[in-house]
Amino acid sequence: MKERVVLFSDAIIAIILTIMVLELPIKYAANGALNYASLFRAIGIYFISFCFVASVWFQMAYAFNAIEKVKNKILVVYMLLLFLLSLVPSSTRLLIEDTTQETLLIYGILTLIVTFTARRMVVSLTKQAIQDSESQKRRVDELNRQDMFSLISRLVLLVFGWYLIEPVLIIYLILPILAFMQNVADREEDNFVETLTPEQRSMYFEDRGGDLRTAAKRYSQLLRESLKDGDNKNRWSVLMDEWDKRVNQELSTKEQQLNQVTDAKEKAKLTFEVAQLKKQQQSIGMQRQRYQQRTARVRNQQK
Repeated sequence: MKERVVLFSDAIIAIILTIMVLELPIKYAANGALNYASLFRAIGIYFISFCFVASVWFQMAYAFNAIEKVKNKILVVYMLLLFLLSLVPSSTRLLIEDTTQETLLIYGILTLIVTFTARRMVVSLTKQAIQDSESQKRRVDELNRQDMFSLISRLVLLVFGWYLIEPVLIIYLILPILAFMQNVADREEDNFVETLTPEQRSMYFEDRGGDLRTAAKRYSQLLRESLKDGDNKNRWSVLMDEWDKRVNQELSTKEQQLNQVTDAKEKAKLTFEVAQLKKQQQSIGMQRQRYQQRTARVRNQQK
Protein backbone atom coordinates (compact mmCIF):
# COMPACT_ATOMS: atom_id res chain seq x y z
CA MET A 1 0.00 0.00 0.00
CA LYS A 2 2.82 2.41 0.83
CA GLU A 3 4.36 1.96 -2.62
CA ARG A 4 1.03 2.75 -4.31
CA VAL A 5 0.57 5.90 -2.22
CA VAL A 6 4.09 7.10 -2.99
CA LEU A 7 3.73 6.40 -6.73
CA PHE A 8 0.36 8.17 -6.80
CA SER A 9 1.72 11.25 -5.02
CA ASP A 10 4.82 11.35 -7.26
CA ALA A 11 2.55 11.39 -10.30
CA ILE A 12 0.39 14.16 -8.84
CA ILE A 13 3.40 16.32 -7.99
CA ALA A 14 4.91 15.77 -11.46
CA ILE A 15 1.61 16.94 -12.99
CA ILE A 16 1.56 19.99 -10.70
CA LEU A 17 5.05 21.03 -11.79
CA THR A 18 4.15 20.45 -15.45
CA ILE A 19 0.96 22.53 -15.21
CA MET A 20 2.87 25.39 -13.61
CA VAL A 21 5.38 25.65 -16.45
CA LEU A 22 2.70 25.23 -19.15
CA GLU A 23 0.63 28.06 -17.64
CA LEU A 24 3.46 30.59 -17.72
CA PRO A 25 1.88 33.67 -19.35
CA ILE A 26 3.99 35.06 -22.20
CA LYS A 27 3.37 38.73 -22.93
CA TYR A 28 4.19 40.64 -26.10
CA ALA A 29 4.72 44.33 -26.70
CA ALA A 30 2.48 46.42 -28.95
CA ASN A 31 4.83 45.85 -31.91
CA GLY A 32 4.64 42.08 -31.45
CA ALA A 33 8.08 41.74 -29.82
CA LEU A 34 8.51 39.45 -26.86
CA ASN A 35 8.45 41.22 -23.48
CA TYR A 36 11.64 39.78 -21.98
CA ALA A 37 11.28 41.56 -18.65
CA SER A 38 7.83 40.01 -18.16
CA LEU A 39 9.14 36.59 -19.27
CA PHE A 40 12.08 36.54 -16.85
CA ARG A 41 9.82 37.72 -14.02
CA ALA A 42 7.38 34.88 -14.77
CA ILE A 43 10.21 32.34 -14.81
CA GLY A 44 11.50 33.71 -11.50
CA ILE A 45 8.11 33.34 -9.80
CA TYR A 46 7.71 29.87 -11.33
CA PHE A 47 11.12 28.94 -9.90
CA ILE A 48 9.93 30.01 -6.42
CA SER A 49 6.92 27.68 -6.68
CA PHE A 50 9.03 24.90 -8.19
CA CYS A 51 11.46 25.03 -5.22
CA PHE A 52 8.53 25.07 -2.80
CA VAL A 53 6.80 22.01 -4.32
CA ALA A 54 10.13 20.16 -4.69
CA SER A 55 10.94 20.83 -1.02
CA VAL A 56 7.58 19.40 0.07
CA TRP A 57 8.12 16.35 -2.15
CA PHE A 58 11.56 15.73 -0.64
CA GLN A 59 10.23 15.94 2.91
CA MET A 60 7.41 13.51 2.15
CA ALA A 61 9.61 11.07 0.22
CA TYR A 62 12.13 10.84 3.06
CA ALA A 63 9.45 10.56 5.75
CA PHE A 64 7.53 7.81 3.91
CA ASN A 65 10.77 5.93 3.26
CA ALA A 66 11.20 5.42 7.02
CA ILE A 67 7.88 3.61 7.57
CA GLU A 68 6.52 0.24 6.47
CA LYS A 69 2.77 0.84 6.58
CA VAL A 70 0.58 3.85 5.82
CA LYS A 71 -2.13 4.41 8.42
CA ASN A 72 -5.60 5.58 7.39
CA LYS A 73 -5.21 8.89 9.22
CA ILE A 74 -1.93 9.60 7.44
CA LEU A 75 -3.51 8.74 4.09
CA VAL A 76 -6.40 11.16 4.62
CA VAL A 77 -4.08 14.02 5.63
CA TYR A 78 -1.79 13.25 2.68
CA MET A 79 -4.70 13.47 0.24
CA LEU A 80 -5.54 16.86 1.76
CA LEU A 81 -1.92 17.93 1.32
CA LEU A 82 -1.94 16.90 -2.36
CA PHE A 83 -5.17 18.84 -2.87
CA LEU A 84 -3.59 21.96 -1.38
CA LEU A 85 -0.47 21.47 -3.51
CA SER A 86 -2.65 21.24 -6.62
CA LEU A 87 -3.75 24.83 -5.94
CA VAL A 88 -0.17 26.13 -6.19
CA PRO A 89 -0.21 26.45 -10.04
CA SER A 90 -3.31 28.67 -9.91
CA SER A 91 -1.91 30.90 -7.18
CA THR A 92 1.41 31.06 -9.04
CA ARG A 93 -0.34 32.19 -12.23
CA LEU A 94 -2.23 34.86 -10.30
CA LEU A 95 1.02 36.11 -8.84
CA ILE A 96 2.72 36.19 -12.24
CA GLU A 97 -0.12 37.96 -14.06
CA ASP A 98 -0.66 40.60 -11.38
CA THR A 99 1.89 40.84 -8.58
CA THR A 100 -0.05 42.84 -6.01
CA GLN A 101 -0.58 42.84 -2.27
CA GLU A 102 -3.69 40.66 -2.65
CA THR A 103 -2.14 38.01 -4.93
CA LEU A 104 0.99 37.81 -2.77
CA LEU A 105 -1.23 37.41 0.31
CA ILE A 106 -3.16 34.56 -1.36
CA TYR A 107 0.11 32.85 -2.32
CA GLY A 108 1.54 33.35 1.17
CA ILE A 109 -1.54 31.94 2.94
CA LEU A 110 -1.61 28.89 0.64
CA THR A 111 2.09 28.12 1.12
CA LEU A 112 1.73 28.60 4.89
CA ILE A 113 -1.13 26.07 5.05
CA VAL A 114 0.76 23.60 2.83
CA THR A 115 3.92 23.98 4.91
CA PHE A 116 2.06 23.48 8.19
CA THR A 117 0.21 20.39 6.88
CA ALA A 118 3.40 18.86 5.46
CA ARG A 119 5.38 19.45 8.65
CA ARG A 120 2.62 17.92 10.81
CA MET A 121 2.68 14.88 8.53
CA VAL A 122 6.45 14.59 8.95
CA VAL A 123 6.02 14.61 12.73
CA SER A 124 3.37 11.87 12.59
CA LEU A 125 5.48 9.71 10.26
CA THR A 126 8.55 10.23 12.45
CA LYS A 127 6.63 9.06 15.54
CA GLN A 128 5.60 5.96 13.62
CA ALA A 129 9.11 5.26 12.31
CA ILE A 130 11.08 5.67 15.57
CA GLN A 131 10.32 2.98 18.15
CA ASP A 132 12.71 4.04 20.90
CA SER A 133 10.81 6.47 23.15
CA GLU A 134 13.84 8.61 24.04
CA SER A 135 14.98 8.97 20.43
CA GLN A 136 11.41 9.60 19.34
CA LYS A 137 10.92 12.40 21.87
CA ARG A 138 14.23 14.04 20.96
CA ARG A 139 13.47 13.99 17.24
CA VAL A 140 9.85 15.12 17.60
CA ASP A 141 10.90 18.00 19.88
CA GLU A 142 13.41 19.11 17.24
CA LEU A 143 10.79 18.96 14.50
CA ASN A 144 8.31 20.92 16.63
CA ARG A 145 10.90 23.66 17.18
CA GLN A 146 11.59 23.81 13.44
CA ASP A 147 7.86 23.93 12.71
CA MET A 148 7.30 26.75 15.18
CA PHE A 149 10.11 28.78 13.59
CA SER A 150 8.74 28.10 10.09
CA LEU A 151 5.20 29.05 11.10
CA ILE A 152 6.25 32.30 12.77
CA SER A 153 8.49 33.20 9.80
CA ARG A 154 5.67 32.77 7.29
CA LEU A 155 3.20 34.71 9.45
CA VAL A 156 5.70 37.58 9.60
CA LEU A 157 6.12 37.39 5.82
CA LEU A 158 2.35 37.74 5.35
CA VAL A 159 2.49 41.04 7.21
CA PHE A 160 5.63 42.38 5.51
CA GLY A 161 4.38 41.23 2.10
CA TRP A 162 1.56 43.76 2.33
CA TYR A 163 4.13 46.57 2.33
CA LEU A 164 7.26 45.12 0.68
CA ILE A 165 6.28 42.92 -2.25
CA GLU A 166 9.64 42.50 -4.05
CA PRO A 167 11.80 41.71 -0.97
CA VAL A 168 9.23 39.20 0.30
CA LEU A 169 9.21 37.45 -3.09
CA ILE A 170 12.95 36.96 -2.74
CA ILE A 171 12.49 35.57 0.77
CA TYR A 172 9.82 33.17 -0.52
CA LEU A 173 12.51 31.88 -2.90
CA ILE A 174 15.07 31.46 -0.12
CA LEU A 175 12.76 29.64 2.34
CA PRO A 176 12.24 26.39 0.35
CA ILE A 177 15.95 26.26 -0.50
CA LEU A 178 16.81 26.53 3.21
CA ALA A 179 14.17 23.90 4.01
CA PHE A 180 15.68 21.57 1.41
CA MET A 181 19.18 22.06 2.87
CA GLN A 182 17.82 21.43 6.38
CA ASN A 183 16.20 18.18 5.23
CA VAL A 184 19.44 17.05 3.58
CA ALA A 185 21.40 17.78 6.77
CA ASP A 186 18.80 15.97 8.91
CA ARG A 187 18.96 12.93 6.65
CA GLU A 188 22.75 12.84 6.77
CA GLU A 189 22.66 13.11 10.56
CA ASP A 190 20.07 10.31 10.85
CA ASN A 191 22.25 8.04 8.72
CA PHE A 192 25.25 8.81 10.91
CA VAL A 193 23.39 8.33 14.20
CA GLU A 194 22.15 4.91 13.08
CA THR A 195 25.76 3.69 12.97
CA LEU A 196 26.48 4.68 16.60
CA THR A 197 26.13 2.60 19.74
CA PRO A 198 23.66 3.80 22.44
CA GLU A 199 26.52 5.25 24.48
CA GLN A 200 27.94 7.03 21.45
CA ARG A 201 24.52 8.46 20.63
CA SER A 202 24.19 9.77 24.16
CA MET A 203 27.57 11.50 23.89
CA TYR A 204 26.77 12.86 20.44
CA PHE A 205 23.45 14.46 21.40
CA GLU A 206 24.83 15.75 24.69
CA ASP A 207 27.56 17.57 22.78
CA ARG A 208 25.17 18.52 19.98
CA GLY A 209 23.15 20.87 22.16
CA GLY A 210 25.92 23.44 22.32
CA ASP A 211 26.04 27.11 21.38
CA LEU A 212 24.96 28.57 18.05
CA ARG A 213 28.50 28.56 16.65
CA THR A 214 28.84 24.82 17.36
CA ALA A 215 25.41 24.16 15.82
CA ALA A 216 26.30 26.14 12.69
CA LYS A 217 29.57 24.21 12.35
CA ARG A 218 27.75 20.89 12.73
CA TYR A 219 25.13 21.96 10.20
CA SER A 220 27.72 23.00 7.59
CA GLN A 221 29.71 19.80 8.17
CA LEU A 222 26.60 17.66 7.61
CA LEU A 223 25.87 19.51 4.38
CA ARG A 224 29.42 18.95 3.14
CA GLU A 225 29.26 15.28 4.06
CA SER A 226 25.95 14.89 2.21
CA LEU A 227 27.61 16.03 -1.03
CA LYS A 228 30.20 13.29 -0.95
CA ASP A 229 30.30 9.58 -0.24
CA GLY A 230 31.54 9.94 3.34
CA ASP A 231 32.63 7.16 5.68
CA ASN A 232 30.67 7.15 8.95
CA LYS A 233 33.50 5.40 10.76
CA ASN A 234 36.00 8.08 9.76
CA ARG A 235 33.49 10.74 10.75
CA TRP A 236 33.11 9.17 14.18
CA SER A 237 36.90 9.15 14.62
CA VAL A 238 37.08 12.84 13.70
CA LEU A 239 34.20 13.59 16.07
CA MET A 240 35.99 11.84 18.92
CA ASP A 241 39.10 13.94 18.28
CA GLU A 242 37.03 17.14 18.36
CA TRP A 243 35.33 16.12 21.62
CA ASP A 244 38.64 15.21 23.20
CA LYS A 245 40.18 18.55 22.21
CA ARG A 246 37.16 20.52 23.43
CA VAL A 247 37.01 18.68 26.77
CA ASN A 248 40.74 19.16 27.34
CA GLN A 249 40.48 22.89 26.66
CA GLU A 250 37.49 23.28 28.96
CA LEU A 251 39.15 21.18 31.67
CA SER A 252 42.31 23.31 31.51
CA THR A 253 40.24 26.48 31.83
CA LYS A 254 38.24 25.17 34.79
CA GLU A 255 41.37 23.98 36.61
CA GLN A 256 42.95 27.42 36.20
CA GLN A 257 39.82 29.05 37.57
CA LEU A 258 39.78 26.58 40.45
CA ASN A 259 43.34 27.52 41.44
CA GLN A 260 42.46 31.22 41.47
CA VAL A 261 39.04 31.23 43.15
CA THR A 262 38.77 31.81 46.89
CA ASP A 263 34.99 31.69 47.46
CA ALA A 264 34.05 28.31 48.99
CA LYS A 265 30.74 28.03 47.14
CA GLU A 266 32.28 28.86 43.77
CA LYS A 267 35.19 26.52 44.49
CA ALA A 268 32.82 23.63 45.21
CA LYS A 269 30.98 24.32 41.95
CA LEU A 270 34.20 24.37 39.95
CA THR A 271 35.42 21.20 41.67
CA PHE A 272 32.25 19.39 40.62
CA GLU A 273 32.56 20.66 37.03
CA VAL A 274 36.21 19.54 36.86
CA ALA A 275 35.22 16.07 38.11
CA GLN A 276 32.49 15.83 35.47
CA LEU A 277 34.88 16.86 32.72
CA LYS A 278 37.41 14.24 33.85
CA LYS A 279 34.69 11.59 33.74
CA GLN A 280 33.80 12.70 30.23
CA GLN A 281 37.49 12.56 29.33
CA GLN A 282 37.71 8.98 30.59
CA SER A 283 34.55 8.05 28.72
CA ILE A 284 35.99 9.44 25.49
CA GLY A 285 39.18 7.45 26.06
CA MET A 286 37.19 4.25 26.57
CA GLN A 287 35.08 4.94 23.48
CA ARG A 288 38.23 5.56 21.44
CA GLN A 289 39.77 2.30 22.67
CA ARG A 290 36.62 0.33 21.81
CA TYR A 291 36.50 1.95 18.38
CA GLN A 292 40.12 1.01 17.71
CA GLN A 293 39.48 -2.56 18.83
CA ARG A 294 36.44 -2.89 16.58
CA THR A 295 38.39 -1.42 13.66
CA ALA A 296 41.24 -3.85 14.25
CA ARG A 297 38.83 -6.82 14.34
CA VAL A 298 37.22 -5.72 11.08
CA ARG A 299 40.60 -5.39 9.42
CA ASN A 300 41.68 -8.83 10.62
CA GLN A 301 38.45 -10.35 9.28
CA GLN A 302 39.00 -8.72 5.91
CA LYS A 303 42.53 -10.18 5.58
